[in-house]
Amino acid sequence: MASKPNIKDLFNEWNELNLKAQESLGQFDFKNIKEIRAKQKIAEDSIYEILKENAGEDIIKLLQDDCGEMEVGYEMEENRFYFVMFDPKYEEEEEPKFLAITIDLNKTVKLIEDFKME
Repeated sequence: MASKPNIKDLFNEWNELNLKAQESLGQFDFKNIKEIRAKQKIAEDSIYEILKENAGEDIIKLLQDDCGEMEVGYEMEENRFYFVMFDPKYEEEEEPKFLAITIDLNKTVKLIEDFKME
């Protein structure tokens, strides 16, 4: 049986790929960006699975089956990965609100309501 991926390794891999994507973007190397994003997506999916395994029931109810088209981000200072989605309570509003579900290196999962994307 294959061992589960290490969350720290996944965070580092995603961040390294993100730096390479930024570099390729500066060079207008869109073919390389597409390849990098495909690799990042694999890391994102693995992190999302770890998040789902460690989330409480209140958060699990909000989660989609996969991270799909969610906006994702990595905050290096606190080693926290973000999955951002529309808050289902406000989907019909003129100005919808966002939720961020985070996971850190300790696999602590938290919900941030009314998340502001900056």
